[in-house]
Amino acid sequence: MLEEKIIKWGETKDIALAYDICEYLLKHQSAEKLIADVAAWGRDKGLKDPKAQLNKVIEEVGEMAHEVCRNRYDSGMMTDAIGDTLVTVIILADILGYDPIDCLDEAYCTIKERKGETKNGTFVKE
Repeated sequence: MLEEKIIKWGETKDIALAYDICEYLLKHQSAEKLIADVAAWGRDKGLKDPKAQLNKVIEEVGEMAHEVCRNRYDSGMMTDAIGDTLVTVIILADILGYDPIDCLDEAYCTIKERKGETKNGTFVKE
């Protein structure tokens, strides 16, 4: 996605596209720093066991499910549950030696062109 924008900007020199690229880079850089800080926090706390960390991921996903099942989408508890889930997944990826941004990018590249339809609120690929 970013590469396509950069190539297009190289061809057009469109100033609006340049701003989009800069905005993306600034957001991405800050997300990268936050992810690095979370991973470092996990290492500083001695979190090394992938099975124990997976249990934490499941616990936090359970808290998210608790809020969703009660239709509490706008509660502070939902923000906390999503944030805690992200933290636990980032730490698990770090323990296993994966870069969470690379994992997310690879997953998105896999699904972005996927064809299918939404049935009963769930996307079903062709």
